[in-house]
Amino acid sequence: MRSPEDMQIVLIDITNACTERCSNCTRFCGNHKKPFFMDFETFKRAVDSMEGFPGLVALIGGEPTLHPEFERFMEYLQQKYPRQERQKRLYYPQDKFIFELLHQEFESHRLATKTDGRRTFERAGIGIYSNMSGTYHKYHEQIQDTFQVQFLNDHINPSFHQPGLFARKDLGISDEEWIPVRDNCWLQNAWSATITPKGAFFCEVAAAMDMLFDGSGGWPIEPGWWKRKPEEFGEQKCWCEYCGFPLKTFMRPSSDEIDDVSPSMYKMLEEIGSPRLKAGRTHLVDVKNGEISDADKADGKRFFATQKYVEHYEDRFNAEKSLLYTDEFSVVFIEDGENFGKELNKVMKEADGWILFTKDSGKEPAVKEMMQKCVMNPGTMHVGDGFYLFNKIALSIKKAGFDRISMVKSFEEFVGLWIPEKVIKLSDTDKALEWHRDAIKKDMRYAIWGMGLSGSFLADAIKKSGGILELAVDKDEEKQNTDFYGARVHAPEYLKDHGDEFDYLLIAHYSRFDEIRDEALALGVPGEKIIMPYEI
Repeated sequence: MRSPEDMQIVLIDITNACTERCSNCTRFCGNHKKPFFMDFETFKRAVDSMEGFPGLVALIGGEPTLHPEFERFMEYLQQKYPRQERQKRLYYPQDKFIFELLHQEFESHRLATKTDGRRTFERAGIGIYSNMSGTYHKYHEQIQDTFQVQFLNDHINPSFHQPGLFARKDLGISDEEWIPVRDNCWLQNAWSATITPKGAFFCEVAAAMDMLFDGSGGWPIEPGWWKRKPEEFGEQKCWCEYCGFPLKTFMRPSSDEIDDVSPSMYKMLEEIGSPRLKAGRTHLVDVKNGEISDADKADGKRFFATQKYVEHYEDRFNAEKSLLYTDEFSVVFIEDGENFGKELNKVMKEADGWILFTKDSGKEPAVKEMMQKCVMNPGTMHVGDGFYLFNKIALSIKKAGFDRISMVKSFEEFVGLWIPEKVIKLSDTDKALEWHRDAIKKDMRYAIWGMGLSGSFLADAIKKSGGILELAVDKDEEKQNTDFYGARVHAPEYLKDHGDEFDYLLIAHYSRFDEIRDEALALGVPGEKIIMPYEI
């Protein structure tokens, strides 16, 4: 087990309300008779308690944007975590939106790295987990202003979840066998501690179980709670008894909207009157003599610590169906004069959202094409060649107000009301986004260390750039001697005598890249051949 102090991320669970009904949700959404919403004072204490934490603090649900005070929460976070320069890239139209977010994630983790065995703290920032539902769309601009990192997954493409409500005793695991299994739980060792309205917890799933089964609550939400060591976790570890994540079970497609539960957990759900169970969305797994029947495994997939719950990183975001894309806009032009502002107010009242201001109707096809392929920040005034594109829900319009807008006499005056840094010349877009590094070279040979989601991203990047993935390495013996995107997987020691088989080594663990880099150097891999994920 790990102390929260050694984690890359600590979460704040502000609600378990959600728009999705995913199979085997880690927050057990749908099993509660009534969702919770963290009150503002508790939220402030939660945020303040993380002062000095050398990593990322992230909001999660359920779907956090459903919280009725979400906008107020963001305002507080902006006071505590000032906006960073890299966030301003999201003012520009994004034709690779999900990859931009991945790069920002890499950059944030790079800030919370290790130097000489000690973690440094450079304001890695604040993050959010979201399924990009309608409420995310509602707060799109404020979210880009607030969060340095966004972990997004719209759940439209296939993804897989492991059963969480699965008691180890149902599998016949003895007390003696259980302790090392529990203490080596992949989730507690790879994921996050969290804060709920009931206190602070060493593990996010333990916190969710405490909420579901009305436990005694967590530790007081106070500065430094996250410095507790595993030997101080105490009675919170009782929740591990009911958790399926340390166990070798299976995975189910999240779109099935079915929870797989072991017999004793099924009874516990009956006792609390789980709405999900009553609705027939709970599957009682057939366990006999400590074994799960083959017929009862959801899809036959075994689970291991870095199993990809989506096959490719971009599968987190379905560009064809996402609410963040649109090509709908109203086209208007108003002559300068005393009535300009009043006429503009009328236009904005009648328009659905986006407004194209131009004399030249011939601009429409190009604007529509751009909007169809890009995620557009609704808070930005996009200035093009002979046109302006803006959204009536922009904060700049909200702050200016109806009366002040009614007094402007030209569009230039209207643009003058805008938040200056959000007035973006589209001709500068390419220049603004040229920060993307071209680290993958055509025909170069690559090795990847790590087969998780970051590994799949790097493998895809190699393929798209015309590079050659020669091999992969991983410490997990279950993965060794298997294939990864067409490359053979070896133990890391393979690198020692086979350095001539690759030109560059890509480390696919952003949370442990310093540690792994040192291991690679010790195996004889030259430092100039090692590339970190945030460099791609």
